[in-house]
Order: sequence, then C-alpha cells, then structure tokens
Amino acid sequence: MKNLLSRALSAIVALVILFFVLYYGHETGIYILCLFTVVRGAFEAARMLFADHYPKFVKRLFVFITTALFLLITQEQTKYIANFALIFSFVVVAVFGVLLHKSFRDLDQIQTFIAKNCMGIVYICYLPATVVWISQTNNGMEWFLCLLAVVFAGDIGAYLFGVTMGKTKIAPELSPKKSVQGAIGGLWFSLLVALCFKYFIPSTPFYILAICGLLGGMLGQVGDFFESLIKRVSGVKDSGSIMPGHGGVLDRLDGVLFAAPLFYFVATYFSL
Repeated sequence: MKNLLSRALSAIVALVILFFVLYYGHETGIYILCLFTVVRGAFEAARMLFADHYPKFVKRLFVFITTALFLLITQEQTKYIANFALIFSFVVVAVFGVLLHKSFRDLDQIQTFIAKNCMGIVYICYLPATVVWISQTNNGMEWFLCLLAVVFAGDIGAYLFGVTMGKTKIAPELSPKKSVQGAIGGLWFSLLVALCFKYFIPSTPFYILAICGLLGGMLGQVGDFFESLIKRVSGVKDSGSIMPGHGGVLDRLDGVLFAAPLFYFVATYFSL
C-alpha cells in the first residue's frame, strides 16, 4: 500500500512538471526534458553497464560521449550528421579501448567495454534524440503527446489486466510479474488511445494511428523487457531512485524510448 501511494504521488508530481514544461516551453520544453533524460539516463546506464571492476574513467567517458553526441545531433544545423556521428563515436570508443588497454583487466573486458558503449550510445543518446526530432516535425507536439499516451496507456492497461486476469507469464526470468493477459490488455489500451488522436491529427489515416497504437504499444513493452534485462544482468532492482516507487529515468521511460523511432517515422512521412 505504501509503495502504491508513493508511485501515485510521484506520478502526479511528474505529470504536473510535464504539463508546465510543455505548456510554457513547447518544443524547447521537450528538448529540455530529453536533455535531462540523456544526462540522468547516462549516469544510470553507466552504473549498470560498467561495474566497479572497470577503470574509473569508463563511467565518466560514457556520460560525456552520450551527452556531447546528443547536443550535436539535435541541433538544427548539425543533425544531418547523425549517421556520421554514430560511426565516429564507435571509432572514438575503440581508440580509447586500444590506447588505454593496460587499464583493463583483460582483452575480453576491452571488447565488452567497446560493445557496451556502442549499445549505450544508441539507447541513451539516439533514442532520446528521436523524441526531439519528433517535436520538430509537422504537428510535432501532438505526435509527442501521442507517443507518451500510447506507451503510458499500455502500462496502465497491462497493470489492470495483469492484476485481474494475469496467469500466463511471458518471461519470468526477466520480469516475473508480467503476463500474456496483461500484455494483451496493454495493447488494447494503446490502440484505443492512439485512435483518439485522430481528433488532434486529423490528416493522419485511422489505419496509421492503429499501427502506432499496436506496434507502438508492443515496442513500449519490449523496451520495458530490455531495461529489465540490463537490470538483471547488472544485479540491480532499479536503474535509479529519482522517482519514488518507479525507480530511475530509464525505468519510467524505457518504453517511450523504444517506441520513439516508429513515431518519428510516421510523423515524418504520414503527417501533413
């Protein structure tokens, strides 16, 4: 009961902050939220990906690279080099691994360091950047709100259906409480919410919104499982503690980040 109360209170506080940031900040507000997600998420990811037996510089390097890349690829003048920046970031990480190889325990740790950095850069830098790019499209604010609504409605639906009817577990080794019934309920909620956005984005066909609801809801659930995978391997319960009852930024926004590329594609090519 106490945990449920803390979850509800922190969710209300987050919604109030989101409302004021979007109401007064508009596109700039979305950018600030995404930048905060990158910086805070980079610290959370570094803590999970790079345990204490890694050299001390590894975590700081990861936070610096992800933040710097995000600032670079989300500026209107330089976002066209996003593909080059991704490739170059791999080269930079590999160079650090080779030049500082004596700081690592063995060769396998160097390879793991490079692989985790590359995965983390895409997860922590490029997926939030996609959210910024959504806000820069036609009807960007509406598509951003649609993204949030689809993923969060899916979370609510999955919880309600899971608590009342959940019997068949999906992947108990990753997330013991998630069930097939909950996942189906979550997709229904995501679909219904997405269709409601026909009122806000009338130029978008119903079937496109339906795809956003179903596929976006599915990607949101996959993002949740992916975050659970990282936590299980890292041996932590939550990615952070910034939201009482919810955990860290990545715990709360993992589904949003995974669904964002779909909404960016749709907002770019199907919204006039």
